[in-house]
Amino acid sequence: MSRELWVLKLGGGAVTRKAENLREARDDVIRDAARQIARARRERELALVVVHGAGPFGHALVADYGIAGGVRDQREIEGFVRTHNSMEDLNKIVMDLFREEGLLGFPVQPSACVIQRARRIETFFTEPLERLLALDPAIIPILYGDMVVDLDQGASVVSGDALVAHLARRLGAARVLLGTDVGGVFSADPRRDPGARRIERIDGGNLEQVLAAAGASAAVDVTRGMRGKLEQLHDTLAGVPVLIFDLTERDSLYRALTDQPVAGTEILL
Repeated sequence: MSRELWVLKLGGGAVTRKAENLREARDDVIRDAARQIARARRERELALVVVHGAGPFGHALVADYGIAGGVRDQREIEGFVRTHNSMEDLNKIVMDLFREEGLLGFPVQPSACVIQRARRIETFFTEPLERLLALDPAIIPILYGDMVVDLDQGASVVSGDALVAHLARRLGAARVLLGTDVGGVFSADPRRDPGARRIERIDGGNLEQVLAAAGASAAVDVTRGMRGKLEQLHDTLAGVPVLIFDLTERDSLYRALTDQPVAGTEILL
């Protein structure tokens, strides 16, 4: 693969009605993200892997069926299947909007290539994805948070953040972009506390302090919100620069993809 590879997360809070716990996609945000990707790729050579979050398409069902801790009885098995089906519905929306904007999105189903043990990725068969990128870097593999087989718990949630971190390390990504519904990591929830200040940079020197202050999402989120995001990055990524930014801010994704300044939090662990 000759082009530099970046991994992009389209956060569930940005691309769905997660704050209202509504199982609805924000088509306008997804379409705008696709347009910004297309614009950026006309200006620079860049291979891209995209992972989108779940929002209520996944989190609400996991909570309703009580399957965050695994799958045992018949009702939980139903929840496992229904949650996966729901995530395929959201992925279809993302795929359609990317296609309408001229992008070659290619769906990669995590439940078909990931096996977990105790809610952690144990096996991730990435060769088909790597061959897609080698075939033509214009192809954009698109993955998503999903329910997958778990060797200890029957089945479990694999979060989009876990997929991002694993893929970035496995594929040797040059950069990770996490597009959320807030402009980075803050000292408090900026939607509730007007005095919240953005943390411009997180590294080994202040990570523990930031983790202590980071809260979970106010909406239903079985992957533990911003704290879960930071812990996943800490556990899996080392040396790969990460930017957490507001995907809904005008042209923020385009600027990030073209190395222009973007308000957000830079992370290097």
